[in-house]
Amino acid sequence: MRILVLASRRIESRQSGYDLRVANLCAHLPGEAHLAVIPLEEDRESGPTGLAVDPLFASVEVLSAFPPGRERPRRYLRRSNDHYMQLSRPGRFAAARDRLREIVAERGITHVVVFGVALAELAATLQGVSVVVDVCDSGVLTTERALAASTQPSTGLKRWMDKLALRRKRATESRLPDRFDVVATISLPDTRAIEQLRRGRRESIATVPNGVDEAFLTPLPRPGDRHGVAFWGNLGFAPNRDALWFFVHEVWAPYLRDEGVELCIVGPNAPSWLAEIAAQDPLVVLTGYVEDLRSAVAPYPVMINPMRTGSGLKNKVLEAFGLGIAVVSTPLGVEALPEVRDGVHLRTAETPDAFADAVREVLKDPEHARALREDAHRLVDEHYRWEAVGRQWAGLFAATTSPA
Repeated sequence: MRILVLASRRIESRQSGYDLRVANLCAHLPGEAHLAVIPLEEDRESGPTGLAVDPLFASVEVLSAFPPGRERPRRYLRRSNDHYMQLSRPGRFAAARDRLREIVAERGITHVVVFGVALAELAATLQGVSVVVDVCDSGVLTTERALAASTQPSTGLKRWMDKLALRRKRATESRLPDRFDVVATISLPDTRAIEQLRRGRRESIATVPNGVDEAFLTPLPRPGDRHGVAFWGNLGFAPNRDALWFFVHEVWAPYLRDEGVELCIVGPNAPSWLAEIAAQDPLVVLTGYVEDLRSAVAPYPVMINPMRTGSGLKNKVLEAFGLGIAVVSTPLGVEALPEVRDGVHLRTAETPDAFADAVREVLKDPEHARALREDAHRLVDEHYRWEAVGRQWAGLFAATTSPA
């Protein structure tokens, strides 16, 4: 089995959920793998790296980018995103398609893996191969939740454009299982979102979660002793920003600040409002990017995951479980982990006062926190090692021995 992997960016950063998923799933491909990168934007200065993926592939090739700007007006007439690249940049699209066809022929490719819906239309042009598309998060589910949770609903032309964009995503995701051999998502809610678009038909749709890096699977350490909580992630990611806004303004400030609860936030791209609060309040620690996440968050006994929008699987929860940090989350923040139980592996709460109460209880009751930590640590060790996830992933290819 010879497998061609299509990715929309260079795979190099440990701070990118996309890069980590591509790298770890490719490490478990059941055959010789070749990587083709078709960047969706021009190369920019690289951020923190740390992933060495070249040894995973027999060959690596970077094709010309598809940056935004100077696109053909025909793209506005599309009813779905099935042919967006071809309509917007037909010359670049043809060049990429022809080069991918050459790679398929030169290397005897039998299977193609596409990471992300954006490159699926290129894979659809390749003949004589089986194609697996990893959607990861459903764009439909993410967009629907973002629109529903918005505190400033769009109006006029913006509202019409938002509805049109959502309609195009629905049309594209509903047809993916008919166009490709296997469609994978990262969680059951994302899988169900695509199933609903297909009126409940489940053929060729699979769920493959993320795993947790071995660095976070150490023996259960001692709990942190700071009177505070930690949050980590890319702070430029809209659902993370919304989660922090909710926690800071509706939970921490009215309920926890006067009790001296510290808030440690780790990650790049902090919004200006958060930087201003951290500059004025000594209880708020904003670290930016750190090389060693484990050391930065280990002093804190609680990780908060107050997600209200977005979809997919929150890696930070698996990392906290592995590090032995008790988790307080909204139900949406752990919907992708079907094994977790409130009061057993973590605490869940939805309203601001309930969320604050859960944080207080975990901070004040060491025995309760210990039980949560132990059960969560055991769960992630049993179900979310990359080796276990990799077996699910490899199993998808056993069922795709002939092209669609």
